[in-house]
Amino acid sequence: MLVPLVAAHFETAHPEYGIGETAVRNYFAARHRLTGSTERLDEIGAVETVPVAVERLDDIMSFFDHDAFAGMPEWAACYCMYHHLPHEVWEDRTWEENRADLVGRITSGATTGVLAYSDGKVIGWCNASLRRELPARAGGTEDDDTVLVTSCFQVAPPYRGHGVARRLLDAAIDLARELGCSAVEGFPNPKLDATNPEAFPGPAALYRSAGFDVEDRHAWLDL
Repeated sequence: MLVPLVAAHFETAHPEYGIGETAVRNYFAARHRLTGSTERLDEIGAVETVPVAVERLDDIMSFFDHDAFAGMPEWAACYCMYHHLPHEVWEDRTWEENRADLVGRITSGATTGVLAYSDGKVIGWCNASLRRELPARAGGTEDDDTVLVTSCFQVAPPYRGHGVARRLLDAAIDLARELGCSAVEGFPNPKLDATNPEAFPGPAALYRSAGFDVEDRHAWLDL
């Protein structure tokens, strides 16, 4: 009963947000699912980075189920599928659909990337997939098959501010070389720093620190 009431409120009071019943259901489901801490740690243990792999699926899904968006249930339905889908279908997607599709994409190798581990669990994720896998970025050229795009960084709240994103970016560059890519590409918003949750493509300063050429909303590193 609560879901249609909340959806009706947004439709009437804030139609500009485009929040329907699916988004409201996703939000309430996330509030039950997100169990990770939101308190930043003053110190963290050793951090290890590894490529995304099928044998790490349970760790990855636990990260997205409980930790990645702790404190932000409005984003927790994503499961890093936003960049892999046409944006016009996004608002009708359920969290269950996105979760299942991410499992399928990792299993098939369509979504690639790197993970950061500490304390025996995943604490960070970087979606680093070929440009051809990102509808909004693919241009129908041969670069689509040779350029790796770092489309999203997520670090669990307790581990933010400890250089984990830079470790992930360095690992993504290594992954691109292993895959025989010609370049790594990112799309930072220069107006947002690392403290802004909307800087999930990575802030411009992060790319500059790793040697990327950054201009406006585009970052590029030749390999």
